[in-house]
Amino acid sequence: MSNKNNGPLQGMKVLDWTMWQFGPVSTMMLADLGAEVIKIESLDGDHGRQFGQVSGVGSNSYDNLSSHYFEVLNRQKLGLAVNLKSNAGRKIVLALVEQSDVFVENFRQGVAERLGLGWEDLSRINPKLIYGSATGYGPKGEDSGKPAFALTGEARSGSLWWGGPEDGVPYNLHGIADQIAGIMLSYGVLAGLIHREKHGAGQKVETSHLGSMMWLGMMRDGIGLLEGRELDRQHRSNMNNPLWNTYRTKDGKWIAFSMSQGERYWPIFCDVVDRKDLESNPKFISSEARQK
Repeated sequence: MSNKNNGPLQGMKVLDWTMWQFGPVSTMMLADLGAEVIKIESLDGDHGRQFGQVSGVGSNSYDNLSSHYFEVLNRQKLGLAVNLKSNAGRKIVLALVEQSDVFVENFRQGVAERLGLGWEDLSRINPKLIYGSATGYGPKGEDSGKPAFALTGEARSGSLWWGGPEDGVPYNLHGIADQIAGIMLSYGVLAGLIHREKHGAGQKVETSHLGSMMWLGMMRDGIGLLEGRELDRQHRSNMNNPLWNTYRTKDGKWIAFSMSQGERYWPIFCDVVDRKDLESNPKFISSEARQK
Protein backbone atom coordinates (compact mmCIF):
# COMPACT_ATOMS: atom_id res chain seq x y z
CA MET A 1 0.00 0.00 0.00
CA SER A 2 1.43 3.38 -0.96
CA ASN A 3 1.80 6.13 1.64
CA LYS A 4 -0.44 9.20 1.34
CA ASN A 5 0.62 10.44 4.78
CA ASN A 6 1.71 14.11 4.72
CA GLY A 7 3.69 13.84 7.96
CA PRO A 8 7.07 15.45 8.73
CA LEU A 9 9.02 12.87 6.69
CA GLN A 10 6.99 13.47 3.54
CA GLY A 11 9.37 13.51 0.57
CA MET A 12 11.88 11.18 2.24
CA LYS A 13 12.55 7.82 0.56
CA VAL A 14 13.42 4.78 2.68
CA LEU A 15 14.68 1.42 1.38
CA ASP A 16 13.53 -1.27 3.79
CA TRP A 17 15.60 -4.45 3.44
CA THR A 18 14.35 -6.05 6.63
CA MET A 19 12.33 -9.07 7.66
CA TRP A 20 10.34 -10.50 10.56
CA GLN A 21 9.61 -7.76 13.14
CA PHE A 22 12.61 -5.80 14.47
CA GLY A 23 13.45 -3.96 11.23
CA PRO A 24 9.89 -3.68 9.89
CA VAL A 25 8.78 -1.96 13.13
CA SER A 26 11.38 0.75 12.55
CA THR A 27 10.48 1.40 8.91
CA MET A 28 6.77 1.20 9.74
CA MET A 29 7.28 4.09 12.14
CA LEU A 30 9.10 6.07 9.44
CA ALA A 31 6.18 5.40 7.09
CA ASP A 32 3.77 6.56 9.79
CA LEU A 33 5.71 9.84 9.81
CA GLY A 34 5.17 10.28 6.08
CA ALA A 35 8.24 8.70 4.46
CA GLU A 36 7.90 6.71 1.25
CA VAL A 37 9.07 3.24 2.26
CA ILE A 38 9.97 0.61 -0.33
CA LYS A 39 10.14 -2.86 1.18
CA ILE A 40 12.72 -5.08 -0.53
CA GLU A 41 11.99 -8.80 -0.31
CA SER A 42 13.52 -11.94 -1.75
CA LEU A 43 11.56 -13.71 -4.45
CA ASP A 44 10.26 -16.03 -1.71
CA GLY A 45 9.05 -13.07 0.34
CA ASP A 46 9.56 -11.98 3.94
CA HIS A 47 9.23 -14.99 6.27
CA GLY A 48 6.73 -12.91 8.21
CA ARG A 49 4.21 -13.54 5.44
CA GLN A 50 3.83 -17.12 6.67
CA PHE A 51 4.15 -16.39 10.39
CA GLY A 52 0.47 -17.02 11.10
CA GLN A 53 0.88 -20.61 9.99
CA VAL A 54 4.25 -21.51 11.47
CA SER A 55 3.46 -20.03 14.89
CA GLY A 56 0.07 -21.65 15.27
CA VAL A 57 -1.59 -18.34 16.18
CA GLY A 58 -3.90 -18.29 13.19
CA SER A 59 -4.24 -18.87 9.49
CA ASN A 60 -3.15 -16.57 6.71
CA SER A 61 -5.75 -14.43 5.03
CA TYR A 62 -4.38 -14.14 1.51
CA ASP A 63 -3.73 -17.65 0.21
CA ASN A 64 -0.25 -17.90 1.73
CA LEU A 65 0.81 -14.50 0.38
CA SER A 66 0.43 -12.62 3.64
CA SER A 67 -0.70 -12.73 7.27
CA HIS A 68 -1.97 -10.44 9.98
CA TYR A 69 1.61 -10.30 11.34
CA PHE A 70 3.03 -9.13 8.02
CA GLU A 71 0.24 -6.67 7.25
CA VAL A 72 0.44 -4.89 10.60
CA LEU A 73 4.22 -4.43 10.36
CA ASN A 74 4.33 -3.41 6.71
CA ARG A 75 1.42 -1.05 6.32
CA GLN A 76 1.91 2.04 4.14
CA LYS A 77 4.88 0.49 2.32
CA LEU A 78 5.53 -0.16 -1.35
CA GLY A 79 6.96 -3.55 -2.27
CA LEU A 80 9.78 -4.86 -4.46
CA ALA A 81 10.69 -8.54 -4.87
CA VAL A 82 14.22 -8.98 -6.21
CA ASN A 83 17.00 -11.57 -6.31
CA LEU A 84 19.89 -9.83 -4.56
CA LYS A 85 22.25 -12.67 -5.40
CA SER A 86 22.02 -11.74 -9.07
CA ASN A 87 23.82 -8.82 -10.70
CA ALA A 88 20.57 -7.59 -12.21
CA GLY A 89 18.85 -7.60 -8.83
CA ARG A 90 21.64 -5.71 -7.11
CA LYS A 91 21.72 -3.11 -9.90
CA ILE A 92 18.04 -2.38 -9.29
CA VAL A 93 18.61 -1.82 -5.58
CA LEU A 94 21.80 0.21 -6.07
CA ALA A 95 19.97 2.49 -8.50
CA LEU A 96 17.33 3.07 -5.81
CA VAL A 97 20.04 3.78 -3.23
CA GLU A 98 21.23 6.72 -5.33
CA GLN A 99 17.77 8.31 -4.97
CA SER A 100 17.09 7.40 -1.33
CA ASP A 101 17.55 9.08 2.02
CA VAL A 102 17.58 6.00 4.24
CA PHE A 103 18.53 2.33 3.92
CA VAL A 104 17.60 -0.09 6.72
CA GLU A 105 18.66 -3.73 7.14
CA ASN A 106 18.43 -6.27 9.98
CA PHE A 107 20.64 -9.14 8.93
CA ARG A 108 23.57 -10.77 10.73
CA GLN A 109 26.93 -9.03 10.56
CA GLY A 110 28.54 -9.75 7.19
CA VAL A 111 25.41 -10.61 5.20
CA ALA A 112 24.95 -7.13 3.70
CA GLU A 113 28.68 -6.80 3.03
CA ARG A 114 28.83 -10.08 1.12
CA LEU A 115 26.06 -8.84 -1.17
CA GLY A 116 27.66 -5.46 -1.70
CA LEU A 117 24.99 -3.73 0.38
CA GLY A 118 27.04 -2.78 3.44
CA TRP A 119 27.53 0.77 4.68
CA GLU A 120 30.91 1.18 3.00
CA ASP A 121 29.48 0.09 -0.36
CA LEU A 122 26.33 2.20 -0.26
CA SER A 123 27.93 5.34 1.18
CA ARG A 124 30.22 5.49 -1.86
CA ILE A 125 27.13 5.56 -4.07
CA ASN A 126 25.23 8.02 -1.87
CA PRO A 127 27.40 9.92 0.67
CA LYS A 128 24.31 11.49 2.25
CA LEU A 129 22.62 8.15 2.94
CA ILE A 130 21.51 7.30 6.48
CA TYR A 131 22.19 3.58 6.94
CA GLY A 132 20.27 1.86 9.74
CA SER A 133 21.57 -1.51 10.92
CA ALA A 134 19.75 -3.79 13.36
CA THR A 135 21.39 -6.86 14.91
CA GLY A 136 20.89 -9.17 17.86
CA TYR A 137 24.00 -8.39 19.88
CA GLY A 138 25.62 -5.32 18.37
CA PRO A 139 28.34 -4.70 15.74
CA LYS A 140 31.34 -5.92 17.75
CA GLY A 141 32.27 -8.85 19.95
CA GLU A 142 32.19 -12.62 19.64
CA ASP A 143 28.39 -12.71 19.37
CA SER A 144 28.06 -9.96 16.75
CA GLY A 145 27.59 -12.39 13.88
CA LYS A 146 25.12 -14.67 15.59
CA PRO A 147 21.45 -14.82 14.59
CA ALA A 148 18.90 -13.61 17.11
CA PHE A 149 15.21 -13.20 17.76
CA ALA A 150 13.41 -11.11 20.35
CA LEU A 151 13.45 -13.90 22.94
CA THR A 152 17.23 -14.25 22.85
CA GLY A 153 17.70 -10.52 23.37
CA GLU A 154 15.23 -10.56 26.25
CA ALA A 155 17.01 -13.51 27.83
CA ARG A 156 20.56 -12.19 27.42
CA SER A 157 19.61 -8.80 28.87
CA GLY A 158 18.01 -10.35 31.95
CA SER A 159 14.63 -8.93 31.01
CA LEU A 160 12.81 -12.25 31.37
CA TRP A 161 13.41 -12.03 35.12
CA TRP A 162 11.87 -8.60 35.63
CA GLY A 163 8.50 -10.01 36.60
CA GLY A 164 7.26 -13.09 38.35
CA PRO A 165 7.77 -14.69 41.77
CA GLU A 166 11.29 -15.16 43.13
CA ASP A 167 11.23 -18.92 42.52
CA GLY A 168 9.14 -18.75 39.36
CA VAL A 169 9.87 -19.31 35.70
CA PRO A 170 10.96 -16.54 33.27
CA TYR A 171 8.14 -14.45 31.87
CA ASN A 172 7.22 -14.45 28.20
CA LEU A 173 7.49 -10.81 27.11
CA HIS A 174 5.79 -11.50 23.75
CA GLY A 175 8.44 -9.99 21.50
CA ILE A 176 8.91 -6.70 23.31
CA ALA A 177 12.59 -6.69 22.27
CA ASP A 178 11.53 -6.45 18.62
CA GLN A 179 9.30 -3.49 19.42
CA ILE A 180 11.66 -1.51 21.64
CA ALA A 181 14.66 -2.18 19.37
CA GLY A 182 12.63 -1.08 16.36
CA ILE A 183 11.73 2.13 18.16
CA MET A 184 15.38 2.72 19.04
CA LEU A 185 16.45 2.13 15.44
CA SER A 186 13.94 4.64 14.07
CA TYR A 187 15.14 7.05 16.78
CA GLY A 188 18.69 6.63 15.47
CA VAL A 189 17.60 7.13 11.86
CA LEU A 190 15.80 10.35 12.76
CA ALA A 191 18.89 11.59 14.61
CA GLY A 192 20.94 10.78 11.51
CA LEU A 193 18.59 12.76 9.30
CA ILE A 194 18.83 15.77 11.62
CA HIS A 195 22.63 15.49 11.62
CA ARG A 196 22.62 15.36 7.82
CA GLU A 197 20.41 18.44 7.69
CA LYS A 198 22.93 20.33 9.83
CA HIS A 199 26.20 18.98 8.47
CA GLY A 200 25.39 17.55 5.03
CA ALA A 201 26.82 14.08 5.64
CA GLY A 202 25.27 10.64 5.87
CA GLN A 203 26.17 8.07 8.51
CA LYS A 204 25.53 4.58 9.81
CA VAL A 205 23.35 4.14 12.91
CA GLU A 206 23.10 0.85 14.78
CA THR A 207 21.11 -0.80 17.52
CA SER A 208 20.46 -4.32 18.77
CA HIS A 209 18.02 -6.46 20.71
CA LEU A 210 20.51 -6.72 23.57
CA GLY A 211 21.42 -3.04 23.69
CA SER A 212 17.83 -1.86 23.51
CA MET A 213 16.67 -4.20 26.26
CA MET A 214 19.60 -3.16 28.46
CA TRP A 215 18.46 0.43 27.95
CA LEU A 216 14.89 -0.54 28.82
CA GLY A 217 16.13 -2.07 32.07
CA MET A 218 18.32 0.90 33.00
CA MET A 219 16.74 1.30 36.45
CA ARG A 220 17.54 -2.29 37.40
CA ASP A 221 21.04 -2.03 35.97
CA GLY A 222 21.55 1.31 37.70
CA ILE A 223 20.80 -0.22 41.09
CA GLY A 224 23.42 -2.86 40.43
CA LEU A 225 26.04 -0.35 39.33
CA LEU A 226 25.38 2.28 41.99
CA GLU A 227 24.31 0.19 44.99
CA GLY A 228 25.78 -3.23 44.26
CA ARG A 229 22.50 -5.06 44.66
CA GLU A 230 19.87 -6.62 42.47
CA LEU A 231 16.32 -5.30 42.39
CA ASP A 232 13.76 -7.85 43.53
CA ARG A 233 11.54 -9.34 40.87
CA GLN A 234 8.36 -7.33 40.56
CA HIS A 235 5.59 -9.89 40.95
CA ARG A 236 2.18 -8.83 42.20
CA SER A 237 2.56 -11.09 45.25
CA ASN A 238 5.53 -9.13 46.64
CA MET A 239 4.86 -5.50 45.73
CA ASN A 240 5.98 -2.98 48.36
CA ASN A 241 2.97 -0.73 47.85
CA PRO A 242 -0.47 -2.41 47.75
CA LEU A 243 -1.83 0.64 45.94
CA TRP A 244 0.55 -0.08 43.04
CA ASN A 245 -0.66 -3.49 41.93
CA THR A 246 -3.29 -5.46 40.05
CA TYR A 247 -6.26 -7.23 41.62
CA ARG A 248 -8.95 -9.59 40.43
CA THR A 249 -12.46 -8.27 41.05
CA LYS A 250 -15.55 -10.19 42.11
CA ASP A 251 -16.81 -10.48 38.52
CA GLY A 252 -13.54 -12.07 37.37
CA LYS A 253 -12.07 -8.98 35.70
CA TRP A 254 -8.84 -7.27 36.70
CA ILE A 255 -8.20 -3.74 37.92
CA ALA A 256 -4.87 -1.89 38.09
CA PHE A 257 -3.98 0.62 40.82
CA SER A 258 -1.23 3.13 40.06
CA MET A 259 -0.89 5.21 43.22
CA SER A 260 2.84 5.45 43.86
CA GLN A 261 2.51 7.62 46.99
CA GLY A 262 0.73 5.22 49.29
CA GLU A 263 0.37 7.50 52.31
CA ARG A 264 -1.02 10.32 50.18
CA TYR A 265 -3.58 8.25 48.35
CA TRP A 266 -4.70 5.85 51.09
CA PRO A 267 -7.40 8.20 52.51
CA ILE A 268 -8.62 8.97 48.99
CA PHE A 269 -8.75 5.27 48.13
CA CYS A 270 -10.76 4.48 51.26
CA ASP A 271 -13.20 7.24 50.40
CA VAL A 272 -13.63 6.09 46.78
CA VAL A 273 -14.35 2.47 47.76
CA ASP A 274 -16.65 3.70 50.55
CA ARG A 275 -14.55 2.15 53.33
CA LYS A 276 -13.54 5.13 55.48
CA ASP A 277 -13.33 2.74 58.42
CA LEU A 278 -10.14 1.25 56.94
CA GLU A 279 -8.33 4.59 56.93
CA SER A 280 -7.63 4.58 60.67
CA ASN A 281 -7.58 0.81 61.17
CA PRO A 282 -4.24 -0.12 62.85
CA LYS A 283 -3.88 -3.05 60.44
CA PHE A 284 -3.61 -0.60 57.52
CA ILE A 285 -2.22 2.52 59.16
CA SER A 286 1.02 2.59 57.10
CA SER A 287 2.35 1.29 53.78
CA GLU A 288 4.38 -1.34 55.66
CA ALA A 289 1.29 -2.49 57.53
CA ARG A 290 -0.81 -2.57 54.37
CA GLN A 291 1.85 -4.62 52.61
CA LYS A 292 1.45 -7.38 55.20
